[in-house]
Amino acid sequence: MKPGEILFLTRDDVIALGGRDIAFTTNVIEAMFAAWVQGDVLQPAKTSLKFTDRAANELIGGVVNVLPAAIRVGDDATYGAKLLGAMPANVSQGVPRATGVTVLFDEAHKMPIAIMDAQVLSAMRTGAVSALAARKLCRQNTAEIGCIGAGVNMYTQLLGVLSVLPQVMHVKIYSRGESKRRLTAKLQRKFPQIEFMPVESAHGAAQTADLIVTCVANTSEPVVQMHDVLRPGVTVFNIGCLENEPELLAHMDIIVSDFWEYTKHRGVQTHAVAYARGLIADEDVVNLGAILRGEQRGRMNDEQKIFFGPTGLGAEDIALGRAIYQRALKRGAGTKLTLWSGESWI
Repeated sequence: MKPGEILFLTRDDVIALGGRDIAFTTNVIEAMFAAWVQGDVLQPAKTSLKFTDRAANELIGGVVNVLPAAIRVGDDATYGAKLLGAMPANVSQGVPRATGVTVLFDEAHKMPIAIMDAQVLSAMRTGAVSALAARKLCRQNTAEIGCIGAGVNMYTQLLGVLSVLPQVMHVKIYSRGESKRRLTAKLQRKFPQIEFMPVESAHGAAQTADLIVTCVANTSEPVVQMHDVLRPGVTVFNIGCLENEPELLAHMDIIVSDFWEYTKHRGVQTHAVAYARGLIADEDVVNLGAILRGEQRGRMNDEQKIFFGPTGLGAEDIALGRAIYQRALKRGAGTKLTLWSGESWI
């Protein structure tokens, strides 16, 4: 790419380049965590843009999130940001709840080099992080998963965890509307060896599950009761905001975040709320990266109760965007746009 040229990648381009491949995505995200350990990742805090007078009403409020980061590989670095808007009311209008773009800048000139659809990569990197977490936190004999939520991110959650939990035989899915039946049918076609069942309550999804995954859009109230979750050996993946009762955290043997300081900064997820209420302390929370690199232990026995709550990191988006961009250059994919050319404009 010449200075002033930008590679534009549509959603279809991203998919064709492997953006929907959970194995590829998981490998990229695992490499990002390894780079972080080496000091080769810059991870500022996420910024959420929403007017406070509309924040209480999710149907008219919505949010635009900005996730900046940089990742260095050898002498080359990629800088960028994901800009993702989310509006729950979109779904009723037949358009995606969350859409946006990832923008990449190069090392040599600090110029923009790519703009790509973020819709697929954002959801897939979230599932990939859970795949990495499931390897270290779930019981190896996990046979049943209970899901509260049935959107795009729950689909990628299941792509991720099912890729590393081969003994799963049953998956129960609950949502308030018909999305649970659509997701169940889609997954049943993809994984015919597993039984997928829509259920009519969060209680029905969670009560006998070895792994409970909550992933509900913009909730500020728990979506599952503690008595349906709390038992020896359970693993809880809290993907969204305040989806579990904060009191649950006081009973967990291991509590894991992707980046605890970042989670506290946002203050909206279950473990952050538990911390603010004095139910847990800093020393009670372990970062996933420390577990992946062997500095901290994950699950050590089948009786431990484990909670995982990822906030979502811009470094994941930039690492995955970088990998897709490199594939695009090799394959000649995408559309080259000219941002500027010729002499100075002044």
